[in-house]
Amino acid sequence: MTEFAIIDIGSNSVRFAYETGGVLSNKEVYTTRLGAGLAQTGMLSQESMDKSFAVIARLVGRARAAGLVPAAYATSAVRDAHNGRAFAARLNDSLGLPVRILTGEEEARFAFDAAGEGCSVMMDVGGASMQLVTRDLAVSFPAGCVRCGDIARFVTGATLPDELRPMQSAAVGGYVYALLKDVPPVSGRAVGVGGTITTLAALEAGLREFDPQAVSRTKLTQSGVRRLISKLESMGGEDRKEHPLLTERHDVILCGADVVLAAMKKLGMDELSVSCADGMEGYLYEMRRTHGA
Repeated sequence: MTEFAIIDIGSNSVRFAYETGGVLSNKEVYTTRLGAGLAQTGMLSQESMDKSFAVIARLVGRARAAGLVPAAYATSAVRDAHNGRAFAARLNDSLGLPVRILTGEEEARFAFDAAGEGCSVMMDVGGASMQLVTRDLAVSFPAGCVRCGDIARFVTGATLPDELRPMQSAAVGGYVYALLKDVPPVSGRAVGVGGTITTLAALEAGLREFDPQAVSRTKLTQSGVRRLISKLESMGGEDRKEHPLLTERHDVILCGADVVLAAMKKLGMDELSVSCADGMEGYLYEMRRTHGA
């Protein structure tokens, strides 16, 4: 039976997981910031493309050496950038790696397929986009931790993460509210996925090493996210960088938390259950469906 290695080319990170017996194991995360600066330029920078390409090339080599078929998809940064398709073509031409560029609806649906069982609404906050999914609706919004960090710094003129935090937070909150202005409040059980949400859940659980089981038992509330934002602000940039869960997110976690809190408030979500299953598992299901495996 064909087994796959899934490569998620995201806006904040490239993620990799290999299939064993139909289940993805040991998700690896490589922060490459492919979507950095996209909000201002509409382009992927050469530096971020080269860094992402090098990581993906290593992962493709590992997958093939292990007898796995690498299956790659790209999300918001590649989808939205004017040169995103050229980057995907470079991966195909140089590595023999076809990359499926997901629509916002596909990105949302794949995550829901993996994490949405038993819930009324799922929220996925990534590096450059946020997906909201119900049984009847799947929609993507251009709001993620990297994109909103760029927007906040652009609006306030601040060059360091802790400069003018109240203005940055207000800028992100106002931006998210405007995006969601036509979305009515939701009801029923809500589930959150994506790196920002799982990192916040790990912090809420008091972890210093990521534990998927503990994270999946954790719930986020509006008041809990507010407390986490205050705690992260009080830590300062250097202390955040030293925290083992925040080393690669120290400069975007606050804006990511602002996105989560603003969305929860606007949509009337009092509580978010958290799932570590997400679009990677959903894409594996898709590969199994399309390949008849």
